Formats: sequence, C-alpha cells, structure tokens
Amino acid sequence: MAFDMDGTLLNSGGFGVRAIRLAFEQMIALGDLPGLASAPPDDLIRAQIGKPPHEFYRDLLPEGSRHQAGHLHSIAGANERAFLKQGQGGLFDGVPEVLSGLRARGLKLLLVSNCTQDYLDAVVGTFSLDLLLHFRSAVGRDARLTKTAELARGLAEVGAKSAVMVGDRHHDLDAARANHLWFIACLYGYGKPEEFVGAEASIGDIRELPALIA
Repeated sequence: MAFDMDGTLLNSGGFGVRAIRLAFEQMIALGDLPGLASAPPDDLIRAQIGKPPHEFYRDLLPEGSRHQAGHLHSIAGANERAFLKQGQGGLFDGVPEVLSGLRARGLKLLLVSNCTQDYLDAVVGTFSLDLLLHFRSAVGRDARLTKTAELARGLAEVGAKSAVMVGDRHHDLDAARANHLWFIACLYGYGKPEEFVGAEASIGDIRELPALIA
C-alpha cells in the first residue's frame, strides 16, 4: 500500500495554511514581495497543497516576485515545523489504527510525498510513522525527482509484486497509472473531483480503506 501524505494521512489544511500565510505576511512586512499587499486567501493556499515545491507558489506569487519562492518556502517550512512542535496539526482520525491494521495483515506500507525532506522528517517524527512504514520518500528534496519515479523506487525496494496507491491529488493518480497500480481517491483531501476521473475506488474517510483491501 502506497500513500500520499498531506490530505491523505495528514490533516495539514489548518496548520499548513496558517504557516504559509504567516510566511507571506512576514515577507510582505519586510518589503520582500513587491506587488503583494496581503497574503493570498486561505482557500487558494489550501488548493496548492500536494503540489511539488517548485509548482506550489506559481499561482500564489505575482510574476515579479516568483524569484522569492525558495525563500518563502523556507520560511513557511520553518513555520510548519514550529507549529508541529507546538502540537498543532494532526493525522486524520483513524490513521494510526488503519496503518497498524494494514501492517498487521502483512502489507508493506510506503509513503511518497511531494514535500521537502525536512517537512517529511518533521511529520514522521512527530507522529512516529517510522514505526509503521517500510519506505518513505520526500520527492520535493530534489526538483529532478518525480512522484512516479520515487513510487517505482519504493515498490522495488520493498519487493512489491502488486500494490495500490492511495492519495488525494492528480499527482497520485498519475503516479499510480505510470506504475500500473490501482488508485483509491481520498475525497476528504485537497483535490477536486475532476482529478480522480478513472480511480478504481474512492473513500470519504481513511477508516473506509481496510474494507476495500482483500
């Protein structure tokens, strides 16, 4: 079983959006984002969750400020890690129990996220996910990587002969298709319905997943 993280296992729509909004506000206050008088609306920020870092800020920054995307992302990441340490944010209800149950059934569990390495490490460490996972990858650690390729690497590393991908964005569906996997769409995440056309199944709660796995 391969999983995306944000919007699939991690409920980041609250603390993550606050962290990014705060980063915008901090840089605007310093005059580092010319052309912006205020942070983007929360719903626009939330709609970006799940995209690779090099794409994430493309629709949030005016063209003249896009060269600041890396710096903005660094500040936002520091805010996110601080919020996690403060106990803000959490896994979706039922995630630990679902992962534990799947692992007990003998399934190898993979986590493949478009996020950066420091963010993945912070989330995994905060929620002790390494006790449940057999493989994890932060695709955003290198702009040359793709979710498709990292998913393939993880499947090879655990010796999987068949697998299912679970996620909430079209990136997850695309990676599943490229690796000839079934895809289960998480309707409770941050993707839009049109991103899941062709999914083999969908769930409105992670606790619905075990019943779909024979």
